[in-house]
Amino acid sequence: MSPKKVTELCRFAFGSLLTPKANPYGKVQYDAGVVLTEKDSQSIFEAIEEALDTYRDGPRGKDLPPNDKLNMPWKQSTKKNDNGEKEVVPGEFLWVFKRSHTWKTKSGEEQRNTPPLIYDSMGRIVQDITEIPNGSTGKVIYEVGIYNNMGNSGVTLRLIGFQIAELAEMSGLELQPIEGGTFVAEAEDAVADINSLLRG
Repeated sequence: MSPKKVTELCRFAFGSLLTPKANPYGKVQYDAGVVLTEKDSQSIFEAIEEALDTYRDGPRGKDLPPNDKLNMPWKQSTKKNDNGEKEVVPGEFLWVFKRSHTWKTKSGEEQRNTPPLIYDSMGRIVQDITEIPNGSTGKVIYEVGIYNNMGNSGVTLRLIGFQIAELAEMSGLELQPIEGGTFVAEAEDAVADINSLLRG
């Protein structure tokens, strides 16, 4: 098992840290896409290089394709310009960390994986948080993994946990009354208004 690593302070861009969701290929997982500067990405590049060197020195290393043929867990960060087109953000990288919802034992039995651990800024485990909004900042705890299966080869960053530095605010969308609307819930039935639902 590779040693656990911790990123520099990053911005949480997207993902599902608390509730596993299916990716486009149908695999259910926890994930986190975070943005780091080129400088702050160097520790991850070094961890990947170290893991690749160790793998290549092992019994299956000779079968691993060259580095430029491997799937990597990063790409250039992008943003939409005024025309709605994506453009590269110089000096920024988007890193993706993943954690499978289930895993299989040697006997083939499927077991449910534990979710990533969430820590506060003091390093204490948080158990009562329900959502980490996009734009929050923190550090990712991870392991580097190498895979080489039937032509599908690359590097994965296993999501172990996330330490929150600052939580971004939830969406501030507020709905106004509809002019001419006639449906109004009775007071005893109005347990929560729709803005509470949107924020929750």
